[in-house]
Amino acid sequence: MLPSTEDLIRDIAAGEDTYLEFKEVVFKDNTPRFSGEDGKATKVIAEVFVSMANTDGGLVVFGVNKTGEVVGISPEKRDILEQWVINCALDGCQPRGGLEPRTDWRILPDRSGIDQRVLLVKIPKARYYVHQTTDGRFLKRVGSHRTPIPAEQLGRLLESRRLMIPFEERPCYETTLDAFNQVRFNAYYERRFDHSFKESGVSLERLLLNLKLARAADDGTWMLNNLGALLFSDRPQLGLPGAYVEVAAYDHEIADADTLDVRRFEGPVDDQIHAAITYLKNSPFLAIRSEKTLAGRLDKPAYSGLAVQEAIVNAVVHRDYELTGSQIVINLFPDRLEIRNPGGLHNTLTPENLYAGCQPMRRNQHLAGFLRDFPSPVSGRSLMEARGVGFLSLVRESETLSGRRPLLETIGQSVKLTLYAARDGG
Repeated sequence: MLPSTEDLIRDIAAGEDTYLEFKEVVFKDNTPRFSGEDGKATKVIAEVFVSMANTDGGLVVFGVNKTGEVVGISPEKRDILEQWVINCALDGCQPRGGLEPRTDWRILPDRSGIDQRVLLVKIPKARYYVHQTTDGRFLKRVGSHRTPIPAEQLGRLLESRRLMIPFEERPCYETTLDAFNQVRFNAYYERRFDHSFKESGVSLERLLLNLKLARAADDGTWMLNNLGALLFSDRPQLGLPGAYVEVAAYDHEIADADTLDVRRFEGPVDDQIHAAITYLKNSPFLAIRSEKTLAGRLDKPAYSGLAVQEAIVNAVVHRDYELTGSQIVINLFPDRLEIRNPGGLHNTLTPENLYAGCQPMRRNQHLAGFLRDFPSPVSGRSLMEARGVGFLSLVRESETLSGRRPLLETIGQSVKLTLYAARDGG
């Protein structure tokens, strides 16, 4: 809650502290700067916002100098400053859109008793994330100063906030219910429950809440959560940068800029899966194998369709969507197919566990559950097979075709699966 004007005057008189900071704004043309402070204003204010969000929230008052004197904001610069502040909160803090600043203009008297405009920006305490600047620094407030969060505190803070609510259920800050594709949802609902959404007798908001697809914000507005955005938003990439699949084809052995073709598949995750499978099935750059038959030689795809589907679905379900700026990358080489997804194997999984047929703990459990209700373009059954069975089928089918077991590797903060092209049938 924002303070009353009377309380605000008293707070300003008391000076800056953990929860309150003043900024005297000067403009060079239409670019805000802070009087008496070194450093670029956008960088400085992003640090202030991040440090407040990571502590207990706070209030920034633009138009007051460091001594608590009201100096005001020129009326003609009002809209410029407010838009700049919002842009800094959206673009200067990670995860993007995770900060929800509340702005309010007030009239306060300066020392001469003349009314001046000041801008209040309320930064709420972060509930789901530990925020960082775009250059990767985690900061907190100590008194009126911003300081790095020590490593041991950062670990505890990250753990506690991530455990409060799973990633899939956290709000996707770039999406309101306006981004929700109800036609797509209705088709899903009828497929799963054998009757229409209208027959359920439940409001859309309540139904989405029950299915863990949306959340209500503090102000009562509804927004999709990350799961809802991935499944039922036409452009989940707006709130989840990197939530797409990229395919590149090469006529040589190394992934570089010299590609034969590059495609980017966006949209809801099932659309991404279908598009990637269709491209790989029909790509002119796909390796083929030749088999002798009674009718002559017959060309066939070098990869099992079910194995390719399983590999892509696994990448979508197991990837770490919190690694912003990283997408699923599929590289098509003359002799192999590589699928790389952001995030290492979840929990204590190892490649050996998966080859042995263990039951994996999926990073995105709800997403996996939903994909069981989406049809496969390959088999006509489910995109998501029973737990642990799909990977073993992938290994078996690929090894039968190529004579080589698919290679699963953890490389840095990513997992790479290599499927080898089938042998020529002679």
